[in-house]
Amino acid sequence: MNNTYKINYEIKYSEVDSFYKLRLDHIFLHFENIADLHSKEMKTDGEVLLKKSNVFWVLTKMKLKIADFPRSGETITVETWPLKAKGVRYDRDFCLCNADKPLVMGSSEWCTLDYTSHKLRRVDSVAYPQDMQFRDDRSGAGEFLRAKEAVCDTDLHHTYRSSFVDIDTNKHTNNVAYLRMVLNCFSPDEFELMKMDEFQINFLSQTFYGDEIKIYKKKVDNGFYIEGKCNETTVFNCIILVENI
Repeated sequence: MNNTYKINYEIKYSEVDSFYKLRLDHIFLHFENIADLHSKEMKTDGEVLLKKSNVFWVLTKMKLKIADFPRSGETITVETWPLKAKGVRYDRDFCLCNADKPLVMGSSEWCTLDYTSHKLRRVDSVAYPQDMQFRDDRSGAGEFLRAKEAVCDTDLHHTYRSSFVDIDTNKHTNNVAYLRMVLNCFSPDEFELMKMDEFQINFLSQTFYGDEIKIYKKKVDNGFYIEGKCNETTVFNCIILVENI
């Protein structure tokens, strides 16, 4: 069983923004896709864990350190590796490189929920390998940020209703759908002028098909704070650190 998984990939035209840069939601999709591929090799993918342990995976947070965005047509290498799981927490790191030059470094935190009760399950109660040789090096994404700001009605940017294309196999709104809600807080020109340094999104509660999500955007000293709420419950929050604000 390999403790690292790596693939090479040519960026498609359909994955880039109006400036030919790989869009942030597609970076997330690449990271989630390679995590799924590696978990299948490890025999810890969602289908196996549901059958063996009656649990399903939940991504709780993702942190990125961004040196640059690759462009359309470039070949990138995407690499991932899990760290040793403890308690109820599973950490998995990522790196997106171009010719061995790190462009986007990522860290993610996952947990497993019991399919019946939807309660957290400890690692030692799940069919997850504990005897493999786990890597202990990190990607370079840095420590997770503390992301919480007070928002009010004047910070409301837009409202989004979760639709068919947003729903995943667990019957709730997919994580990438929330990320796209964040990206839609910016115009193309704003995004192009913004020198993004760090990006973190925390997934705090579930929403489902038809739920209305209010998206709040607030400028802070070193970037932006964005929060999604459904029925006054915070569904996700996001902190974006910018070098040139």
